[in-house]
Amino acid sequence: MTELPEAIRFKIGVPQALLMSWIAIGIVLVVSLLATKRLRMVPRTLQGVLEMGLTFVYDLADSVIGPEAKRYYPLFVGLFLYIFVGNLMGVVPGLTCPTSNINVTAALALVVFFSTHYFGIRRQGILGYFKHMTGDVPLWLKPFMLVIELISHLARPLSLAFRLFGNMMAKEVLVGVLAMLVVLFLPSKSIIQKMLTAGPFLVLPFIYLLGMLISFIQAFIFTILTIFYIGGAVEVQNQTESVHERRQ
Repeated sequence: MTELPEAIRFKIGVPQALLMSWIAIGIVLVVSLLATKRLRMVPRTLQGVLEMGLTFVYDLADSVIGPEAKRYYPLFVGLFLYIFVGNLMGVVPGLTCPTSNINVTAALALVVFFSTHYFGIRRQGILGYFKHMTGDVPLWLKPFMLVIELISHLARPLSLAFRLFGNMMAKEVLVGVLAMLVVLFLPSKSIIQKMLTAGPFLVLPFIYLLGMLISFIQAFIFTILTIFYIGGAVEVQNQTESVHERRQ
């Protein structure tokens, strides 16, 4: 995993994961401002790319939650864009993806955890929400169902945090190992060792492409799981009205 020079980190005085998070947030903000500076009916370049990403997330939320999904669009879009941009930073030389740090992924998972229960309680009330968690079972089974459901809910942030962290860390380690092989063997005078650098040189572009694909897939998985969790908490049924009518 690429590390910032010690002198730079000392002068900045903040953890590297936090610095990378600030950069990811800054990129999202700058791209959003540039894309919306001159809105057109027929989108071009940045506006088209941003609208495509937003529509992708909107359609996911609408298909799972239904017409009330628009209430939660900001959370879903914010998570998707931050995670996707943060993941992509890992393929840029000199940068690391903040999502390869367990503290960052744990913070994101806790945001989802508390948001899920907040929206569920706000929609159904405390008693109604706990009744929803126990399900339609006999009264004597409800305490057991509540315990099982609470354990399941507590496992969700662990699953979200470690899945994202593990995949992004593995990607960075793989790229770092290949880069290290090139640095070690390329200056060597031995023909055999020079030949060993051919493999990383040939594989590295495919690793970067794979890294970009993984970046999108992990952002998608985190976002869709968040949508399912919140959709289950608020219990909004899908409706037949068109997506366009829902967003009016």
